[in-house]
Amino acid sequence: MLLKQYSLFSVLITLFLLSILLSEARLMSSHPFSAKLSAKAMALKNEKLTHLHFYYHNLLAGPNVTALPLNPKGPLDFNDPAGLFGRLTMVDNPLTLDPELNSTTVGRVQGLYGVASRTDVAFVELVNFVFTADGEYRESTVTVLGRNPILAAGIREMPVVGGTGVFGFARGKVHFKTYSFDTTTGNGVVECDIYVFHY
Repeated sequence: MLLKQYSLFSVLITLFLLSILLSEARLMSSHPFSAKLSAKAMALKNEKLTHLHFYYHNLLAGPNVTALPLNPKGPLDFNDPAGLFGRLTMVDNPLTLDPELNSTTVGRVQGLYGVASRTDVAFVELVNFVFTADGEYRESTVTVLGRNPILAAGIREMPVVGGTGVFGFARGKVHFKTYSFDTTTGNGVVECDIYVFHY
């Protein structure tokens, strides 16, 4: 008899605890600021990989400046990283098909970068590649955030952290390679290869 009562009591306690857990789960899933969505309903079933290739022009000097220091810290001396440390620059750089500034413009690089190292010239960059040329990418963006050691030889890699338009839900990487750089003015042309997964 005692064993039957103990078993019945265990079953009742178990049912009571399960009902509490289920009601908590219902409360957690019914918050007004969240909802579960179907990937199919949002057309997120066929991921694509796109490769984009172009050049951007960072112009700190000359008649058509596209990179503006927000807190100039004396002369631009790329041999003195500690002297550049903390320097912030806002950019609206043209993207072109070829390394020449007068070649076909396909978009802009808009955002900012700051010198984040005291020992080498390394930027932390937060930029959007904004596509303006007619075609399927017009008004779409790819967002990049990461470290860029601009004087390093060879290819530098940064992550793609998002995008809009055609590149919604983007992820991937960017390869930067310096095409030309003037250490006196800070003007430079950078070759870009973006490898971006998107839907």
